[in-house]
Amino acid sequence: MSRALFTAVSGLRNHQVWLDVIGNNIANANTTGFKSSSVIFDDILGQTLTTGIAPSSTRGGTNPIQVGLGMKIGSITPNFLQGSIQTTNRNTDLAIQGEGFFVLADGSERVYSRAGAFSLDANGNLVDSGTGYRVLGAGGPIEINVGQESPATRTSEAFFKGNLDYSLSDGATHVSTFDVRDSVGAAHTLTLTFTKNFAATAGQWDWEVTEDDAAISSISTSTGSIVFDDEGAISSGGSETISLAYTGSAGVTSPQDILLDFGTSDNATPVSGLASPSTVTLASQDGVPAGTLQSFAIGLDGVITGFYSNGTSQTIDTVQLASFTNPLGLLRVGQNQYRESSTSGTPNVGNPGTAGRGTLVAGSLEQSNVDLAQEFTSMIIAERGFQANARTIATANQMLEELVNLKR
Repeated sequence: MSRALFTAVSGLRNHQVWLDVIGNNIANANTTGFKSSSVIFDDILGQTLTTGIAPSSTRGGTNPIQVGLGMKIGSITPNFLQGSIQTTNRNTDLAIQGEGFFVLADGSERVYSRAGAFSLDANGNLVDSGTGYRVLGAGGPIEINVGQESPATRTSEAFFKGNLDYSLSDGATHVSTFDVRDSVGAAHTLTLTFTKNFAATAGQWDWEVTEDDAAISSISTSTGSIVFDDEGAISSGGSETISLAYTGSAGVTSPQDILLDFGTSDNATPVSGLASPSTVTLASQDGVPAGTLQSFAIGLDGVITGFYSNGTSQTIDTVQLASFTNPLGLLRVGQNQYRESSTSGTPNVGNPGTAGRGTLVAGSLEQSNVDLAQEFTSMIIAERGFQANARTIATANQMLEELVNLKR
C-alpha cells in the first residue's frame, strides 16, 4: 500500500508539471513569436516480482509479474509550427514565414529568436526592441542611418531616344539640350545639334556637341554622324565617346569621358530616321548628385534596400536567418530568445529563402502558436489525472488505516 502512495505521488507531481506547462502556454497566448510546449509522460518500472518461466515440453510458460512505481516526465517539447502573421505596418517589424531564427548579438554572445519586433536605436542600429540586442546581417550588425549620404556619381553614359525627320531638306537641324554630372555631382548643360546631310551619304545626319559653361574648357571628339538604312534604322554611327575637360578641375575628374549612345546598347531605345517629326532627346544618363537616405524597405529575401534623395537605391545589408538540425534542442533563455545547445546542433546562418530557411514578411509580426482550445482541453485532462491520483492516495490511506485498526 505504501507503494501505491508513492506511485500516486509521482502522478500528482507530474500532472502538476503538466498544468504548469499548460499555464505557461496560456499566459503566452499573445506573446510575439512564442512557441507552445507539450508534455510527454513515461512510466516507471519499479519492481519485478517474477521474471516468468519459459515453456517446456511438458508445461506451458508463465509471464513475468511486474509492478510499476508510477510515472515521470519523459520530455517537454516545444512546438515550432508556424504562428499566424499579423500586419503592423512598421517597416522594422519582421516575421519569418517558414523555418529559421533571427540572429541577435550582444557583443560576442549570440541568441536566436522568432520574434521580429525590431527598431532603430539612436545610432541607427537595428535592434531587438525588448533587449537592445543587435540584429545581424550579412555584413555584421545592421546599421540603417537615415540621412546618411550617398556619394555623387559622374556621368559615363548618356542614352538618347526619338526620331530624326527623314522628310526634311538637307541642312535642316534639330537641337536637343541635356545635362551631365561631373565627379562631384555638379550639373553641366550640353547642346546636341543634328544636321541632315544626305548629300554626303544617303541617310546621314551629322551631330555636334557644344557647351556654354564656364566650367568646361574643351570638348574632345565633339562631332560625329549617324547613318540610317532605307528602313530608318541605324546602320552606322550608333555611339561615340566625347571627353570633357574642366577649368580649374581640382577635386573634379578631368577629362571626363562620356559615351553618347544613340541605340547600340541594350540599355538604349534606338534613334530612328523615319518621316515623322524630329524628337531626339536624352532618355537617361547614369550620373547623379549626392543624396541622403530617405527611407528603406526589407524584401522577402532579407535584402534591405535604401532609397536616396537623388533618386538612387542601393543595398544596405541582408538580414540573416539561422537554421538548426534539431531546433527542439534549443534552450529557452526568456525574452523570446533561444541559445544553441549540444543537442540543437550548430547554427547554419545565411540569407532568407535559401537552404530551407523561410522568407521574411516586413511590416508584420509572427503571433504565438498557442491553440487555446487545445490548451483548455489539456487542462481538463490534467485536472482529471491529478484528481484520480489524489483519490488513489486517499484510498491507500484508508486501507492503511484499516490495517492499523486490526489490533484493536
